[in-house]
Amino acid sequence: MCGIAGLWRRDRPETVRVDVQRMKETLSHRGPDEKGHFVDGFVGLGHQRLSIIDRAHGRQPLGNEDGRVQVVFNGMIYNYRSLQRLLTEKGHRFATECDTEVLVHAYEEWGLEMLSRLIGQFAFGIYDGRQFFLARDRMGEKPLYYSLQPEAFYFASEIKAILTHVRPRPRIPPDFLVFENTLSEDTLFEGIKSLPPGHYATYCEDRLTVARYWEPPSRVDDGLDERTAVRELRDLIYDAVQIRLQSEVPVGMYLSGGLDSSIIACIARPPVVYTSYYADSGKFDERPQAEVVARHIGAEQKLVTLTPSDVPEMLRTVVYHLDQPISTSSTISSFNLARHARRDFKVVLNGQGADELFGGYGRYVLMQHEAALAADPFFRQYRPMARRFWHPDVLGDPALRYLQLNQRVAPRTEGPLQLVQSLFASKDDLLNQMAHVDCCTTLQDLITMDDRGCAHVGLESRSPFLDHRIAELAFRMPARFKIRDGATKWVLREAAREFVPREIVDRNDKMGMVSPVGRWLKEDLRAWTDALCLSVRARGIDLPMESPEDGDYDRRLHALVTLELWFRQFVDVAVYENVSLPPGSAPTDVRSDVRP
Repeated sequence: MCGIAGLWRRDRPETVRVDVQRMKETLSHRGPDEKGHFVDGFVGLGHQRLSIIDRAHGRQPLGNEDGRVQVVFNGMIYNYRSLQRLLTEKGHRFATECDTEVLVHAYEEWGLEMLSRLIGQFAFGIYDGRQFFLARDRMGEKPLYYSLQPEAFYFASEIKAILTHVRPRPRIPPDFLVFENTLSEDTLFEGIKSLPPGHYATYCEDRLTVARYWEPPSRVDDGLDERTAVRELRDLIYDAVQIRLQSEVPVGMYLSGGLDSSIIACIARPPVVYTSYYADSGKFDERPQAEVVARHIGAEQKLVTLTPSDVPEMLRTVVYHLDQPISTSSTISSFNLARHARRDFKVVLNGQGADELFGGYGRYVLMQHEAALAADPFFRQYRPMARRFWHPDVLGDPALRYLQLNQRVAPRTEGPLQLVQSLFASKDDLLNQMAHVDCCTTLQDLITMDDRGCAHVGLESRSPFLDHRIAELAFRMPARFKIRDGATKWVLREAAREFVPREIVDRNDKMGMVSPVGRWLKEDLRAWTDALCLSVRARGIDLPMESPEDGDYDRRLHALVTLELWFRQFVDVAVYENVSLPPGSAPTDVRSDVRP
């Protein structure tokens, strides 16, 4: 976990050093161990380092032998040792044992083609004296934002670093609340964009090019044998976990009691695991299931929880570090886990991504059943009845149906449907179509949650299931390998049977990292919540502001609360000068910051 920043000014080279220092200092929480910068005329690079590999020699920006090529890097290249050997054979000289140095020599040797050789999570910026070369890993584990302004081009790990130079102007699309996501590379700040996963960018003297270098397979392999698939998946998971244990510091992990994190725990066998729970009615407590796995691997289990009184300050901190609201109310759990894990570790593993890749959501099962009915000749005569009693759009356009099952509020434009339809069109299997939509939308927010939750305390997060080799295998698998007899993640369960306790493998009541925060906002924190909702509605934003539905898992109240907190932390600041606000601080809105 590190923080990277860079800029290319069109004038005033005398300010570049100060400008890039302001940017990187805003990211000090991401890398508290070391800091550095590089300046060459109109160009500046900055870095904040969390030292994990070759802690003595990995300071950045890091250059090649003659210093002509410089890199700032956030992440981990897990196959760096094999790449280092290959590059050494080709005549490159290494001054460190750090994975970062592989990037500069790989760029010298292969140019843009280097990306196909990397196994890892990464966001980096390379300057070769002629251009910037920026890239982001295939699944989007590490963040990278950029902004092309009249005076300069900026890039950074977090939006707040760019905001040290670019005034925050809100730009909220009318369909933001559909997924609490812009559904594009745009952010909620005008003129600031996210480099999409699996993409690279080049910039030179006002010429910016953004291009894709990777995407999941488009077609399933119907000839794939079940036993072969289970064995190949098991081998890949073992390798993905093992290479993510590379570290000069101890590695811990989050353990929820579900299948995904349990698989990783049973392979990695960390000395300590962290489990989030809530002593609240509902499905918010998975301590017994997590304890089964902790006992199985001989790990110490540390329990982490929150109370309603912790929520207001926690949400202020969450919104500050996220830079903008995202589509999950699990952020307080993620941030709280990171705070406790950082007391013992600098690296943690998590189970993110398995639900999307292996059919883990209930909506996948429902859509599969609907598709089976639609294909049944006998049921054809009953379609009008099904549409009358079930839903008017059932058994019609699957992209539209999936959007309706997944949306938070009804879209106001054709944009969300057009996006889902375009993503569906790129895959030939219904389950992969749904997975592709989720990987491009809601999974990105869950990844952001993990990244920022860990980053805010200087912790590295690693996600074995997001290894691109696992993703490629998953998108090659027919649907019957994932959902069978109404059960989710069949192939993953089969791969886990040899080493994960049976009661975990066969468990079918996992709910994800849920929390009772929705209930707390409506009950325990009602006065605070009402004041924030009144405030955000008074802003006259063109969004559907109707009252949220009842239910513990409704997210719209959480969305309104975090949106108002975002306005107060970023937009209501009249003059955004120097570095951004220190972590956890929240400027007081002119309406006053209502306390619970």
